Amino acid sequence: MNTKSKNPALGNGIYHPGARPMVVYSDDEGCMWLCDKGTDPERGLHEQGCWRCRDLAFTRND
Repeated sequence: MNTKSKNPALGNGIYHPGARPMVVYSDDEGCMWLCDKGTDPERGLHEQGCWRCRDLAFTRND
């Protein structure tokens, strides 16, 4: 019996097949922004659809 799965198990904080690639930027005031990969950090982050981390309902410690 093969107990190893060919697909990574979900929920281990490593892999989620439906997640889109993201990146975190810090603005001039030190505020962190969660953005889609490919966002131009030289342009307005809010205007490109990024989320300001302090406005999110969760933190990295949740």
